[in-house]
Amino acid sequence: MSSKEIITDEMRSFIGLESDPVTYVVEKHSIEHFARAIGESNPIYFDEQFAKDNVGGIIAPPTFIRLFRPKRLEKQFPDSFSNLVDGGSSYTFHEKIFVGDQITVVSKLKDLFIKSGSFGDMMFKISLTTYTNQKNILVAEQEITTILYGKGEKTFLS
Repeated sequence: MSSKEIITDEMRSFIGLESDPVTYVVEKHSIEHFARAIGESNPIYFDEQFAKDNVGGIIAPPTFIRLFRPKRLEKQFPDSFSNLVDGGSSYTFHEKIFVGDQITVVSKLKDLFIKSGSFGDMMFKISLTTYTNQKNILVAEQEITTILYGKGEKTFLS
C-alpha cells in the first residue's frame, strides 16, 4: 500500500492544528521534588541564595517541562494502526524557567510520513510542543516522534 493510501486527507487535515493553550505555574517544591527524583544535587535547584547569586533565582532542570502536558485536540486523530511506540524527543532550550513562572503549553502536529520496516508500514507523527512564559517569551520547544504500526485490536490507550 502506498503512503498516499495510508495517510488520508482527513489525517493530513490535522497537520498544523494546535491544541488549546494550557498554563502551569512553576512551584519551588515541584522543582525540588523533580530534581531529587532525577538525582540532581546542584544548588541552583534548591538553595535560594546560591541560585539568586549565580543564575538569578531557583530554576527548573531542563526536562522539568515534561511535567507540563498539552491539552488534547477535541477531534481524535483517525488511524487504523494497533500499536504505538515513542520514537523519541529532541529539545531546544531558549531561556531558563524560574520559580513563579507561568508556562503556557501548545502542541501541534508538524508532519506525517510512512516508512516500511520489519513490522510492515509504520506511520511517523512528528509533533512540536512549545513552552512560553508569562512574558510571551519562548523558553523551550520539544519535537516528539510517535510511531504507529500494526493492524488489529489497539494495544495502547488513545
